Amino acid sequence: MHNKILNIAIVHVMVCLFFVFVAITPTRFTFLNWNVFLALLPFDFALIVASTQLKSIKVIFSGLWLLFFPNTMYMMTDFIHLYAIGTDLDQPTQYFNYAILATGIFIGVGLGILSLEIETRTIFQRHTHIVYFTITAIVSVLSSFGIYLGRYLRLNSWDIFTNFGEVMENIIFSLSYHMITFVILFAAAQFAVLVVFHYGIRLINVDQKNA
Repeated sequence: MHNKILNIAIVHVMVCLFFVFVAITPTRFTFLNWNVFLALLPFDFALIVASTQLKSIKVIFSGLWLLFFPNTMYMMTDFIHLYAIGTDLDQPTQYFNYAILATGIFIGVGLGILSLEIETRTIFQRHTHIVYFTITAIVSVLSSFGIYLGRYLRLNSWDIFTNFGEVMENIIFSLSYHMITFVILFAAAQFAVLVVFHYGIRLINVDQKNA
């Protein structure tokens, strides 16, 4: 229990240090603090699901986790902001801004991977491989659709509570070849990343048990 609390604390401390660093340094990418904060929420929701025995709490926060999970993988699209500094990377300011952008993206995606691991281990404690692949595929597709709504329609996760009608209207009008192509490609990318890390983590756990 002590190690678990320590691990959670270290993750949050590192995220907070990133917030402070971005806030006090002259970078073009101050928006990363908001994006990383949104990526942290699914991680915390998953921790709540894992720590409670109340089914109602598990259901509520699992729903919130799924709703906010796209914010983690959304950060893969933040590389689009490289145009603001160029891609030659031959100037110190470019190195600096690129390092900050990449760090924020990797933290956000990493938090998403961790949150999915926590969720699947909590809800499907003895899941088979086919169950994991199915759940991950569904989450990847839903997340990619959420990313599309966020990147191209500029909708946020909480809009479903505050502007439900507008969200549904935008979803209906967004159905297109472009949207379907985007969702398929990003779902495949997410699925690949999530599966690789999942089985990599399992491999490490097995080695530790056998040590």
